[in-house]
Formats: sequence, C-alpha cells, structure tokens
Amino acid sequence: MGDSNASFPRLVSLAAHDLRTPLATIHGFAQTLVRMGDLGEPKQRYMEMIDSAALQLAELLDELGVAARIEGGRYEPALQPVDTLELAHRAAEHLGEERVLVTGEGAEVEVDVEAVQRGISALAQAALRH
Repeated sequence: MGDSNASFPRLVSLAAHDLRTPLATIHGFAQTLVRMGDLGEPKQRYMEMIDSAALQLAELLDELGVAARIEGGRYEPALQPVDTLELAHRAAEHLGEERVLVTGEGAEVEVDVEAVQRGISALAQAALRH
C-alpha cells in the first residue's frame, strides 16, 4: 500500500507535465487568432476567453506540479532574496494595478520567488473574487 501512496505524487507530477504540451498548443493558437483581430464579435471575445482560460490552466498545472513535488518529498525551492513590497507590486501588475492597491513598506526575505509570487497572486485573486 505504501508504494502506491508514494507513487501518486509522481503520477500527478507526470500528468501535469504531459498536459502542458496540448495546453501550450491551445494557448499559442488562441493567442495567434486573438492578435489577428479579424474574427469579429462575438468570436473575438470567445477567443480571448479561451486564451485567458489556457493561461489559468497553465498556472493551475504549475501549482499542481509544485504540490506533487512537495507531497513526494522532491521539492527543492530555489531560494533567492527579494523584497516583500516588490512581490506585492508584481502581484498587482499580474492582476491589474487598477484592481489591487499596494501600500506599506517591504522587507527582504529569502524565498522561492516564483512559487511565492504565484501564491501571493492566487491569494489576491481569491480576495478579489470573494
């Protein structure tokens, strides 16, 4: 039983990795069609929605991959120094600075910048939704 539990995070990690290729194809062609801009409404809006959804799926797959590595004991964060205020500003840029107000002072921390950035953006997105 222990072996099947240990292999589940590996299976999730492999599945997340394998899903990235078809998702990249969807995103790439959707982005190309959006940029062409000659679809007319409502097709243009639909393609923009498909493009946005593909990006969201890619972010979710990244998070799932990190969770699987953590669960499988294979997570090795690439620690780098970064200012917390800079992390907050990056999240605001990602979500739209007109939607998120960043104030205060930052402090330097040593974290896996990419993972923490995704986490901060996800928390802010959840706060905006709810």
